Amino acid sequence: MIELLVGITIFGLAMVPLLWLGSSTTRGAYSVGKHMMASQLAASFLDSLLGLPYKECCEKIAELKGQGRTGVLQNQDLQTTLQVVNDEGIQSDMETSFRYFQSEFNFDEDEDDRILRLNVEIYYRVVEGDDSVLASVRLSVLKFGDRNG
Repeated sequence: MIELLVGITIFGLAMVPLLWLGSSTTRGAYSVGKHMMASQLAASFLDSLLGLPYKECCEKIAELKGQGRTGVLQNQDLQTTLQVVNDEGIQSDMETSFRYFQSEFNFDEDEDDRILRLNVEIYYRVVEGDDSVLASVRLSVLKFGDRNG
């Protein structure tokens, strides 16, 4: 009987590091998932801006820059997309997934050459429930006049 108790104790002690490793892996996968979602959001926002004519793009990015850092769900283009989907399940999932994501837009313009550098940074929580620790993804693209619009 004592051998069984010793065996169970040794097995239990051997499993503790494995449980910790599993927990660490889960946290890492969660963080990578958030980073990927932020990257896709940033790319989507930039794609929508690149699709506009140069003048409209300048006006839109200036408006977005003026808003400062805002929740991504407040973005008009994303709201329009969610309304077009017209599926409550998908809308609910999107609102749940992106409720703590924030976006910030910026740009630089070379008016003579009609080159516009568009920047978007998406912020997200590293630890769920803690706004004090944020990570971000920043993407930048160049818009050359109306050639890529």
